[in-house]
Amino acid sequence: MLKRALGVLLTGISLQLSAPAMAADAAADFPSRPLRLLVGSPPGASTDTYARIIAEPLGKALGQNVVVENRTGASGIVATSAMLNAPADGYTLQFVYTSYSLAPSLYKDLPYDAGKDVAGVSMVVTSPLTLVVSAASPIKRIEDLVELSRKRSLNYGSAGVGSGGHLTAEMLRLSTGMQAVHVPYRGAAPAASAVAAGDVDFAFVAQVTAKELMNAGKLRPLAVTSTRRTPMLPDVPTMQELGVKDYEFLNWFGVVASSRTPPAIVEKISRGIAQVLKQPDVRTRLGSDGSDVVGSSPAEFDRFLREDIRKSGELVRQIGIKQE
Repeated sequence: MLKRALGVLLTGISLQLSAPAMAADAAADFPSRPLRLLVGSPPGASTDTYARIIAEPLGKALGQNVVVENRTGASGIVATSAMLNAPADGYTLQFVYTSYSLAPSLYKDLPYDAGKDVAGVSMVVTSPLTLVVSAASPIKRIEDLVELSRKRSLNYGSAGVGSGGHLTAEMLRLSTGMQAVHVPYRGAAPAASAVAAGDVDFAFVAQVTAKELMNAGKLRPLAVTSTRRTPMLPDVPTMQELGVKDYEFLNWFGVVASSRTPPAIVEKISRGIAQVLKQPDVRTRLGSDGSDVVGSSPAEFDRFLREDIRKSGELVRQIGIKQE
């Protein structure tokens, strides 16, 4: 009886000791087939563009193709659910952005725990937004915008509830006391076009969009949401420069996996991304819209995600955003 018990105990110990070795072996053989990189936005959106920029070189770094798949719907929730329903073996990843951290606060019946079920692989880029009005508008300063809101109800466009354009506008409303109504569009580009056409009074849009429409004589930039002026729009002041105290907002983009994925595999993918982000042509393409190329370790991105989910929850409660 004692001999049998000792045998069971030793077998258990052997299995525990061999687990790290098995995980290491799995990472050594990874990947042996193409990877999928799910994107929760349609082709042409910033998330999709960044994902496609890194997909091909990441495939070369890992030795297998990385295929981008668009799984649109519910602010990326459809894509996250699809990733988590796939085997947690590193072959299905997701390219996420700012809205990922907002989902737990905006949706009551989220089919996963955003803070526990998903593991960070690497941050990729961050990017500020630009406050713009129509070039034909008499508004030339933030003070003009606030003053106009006291005379009539304003409206602003965004890519939808919980988007960066939505949050930044609500942050401005809270900081200045101005009154403005949200008008969601099916993407940031239509929202910017609506400002240019005079259909809405203002919007917060990507720097590259602001610059293109500014050069075309259709938009006037008022401020950027970063704490420092940006190389793409060096003459446009920051919100803080214009007296909007403690105002800062950066859209972020990165790669995540299921938290059940073997850590050695997550580390291998993260190292591949780090290698890709050092390539000059990739950095140029990622930064062509004014974004900053970041990169991070899985542990760093994990900490960022948990903290961003917490901060986003506080912001949603403060602003009073509701799912529309």
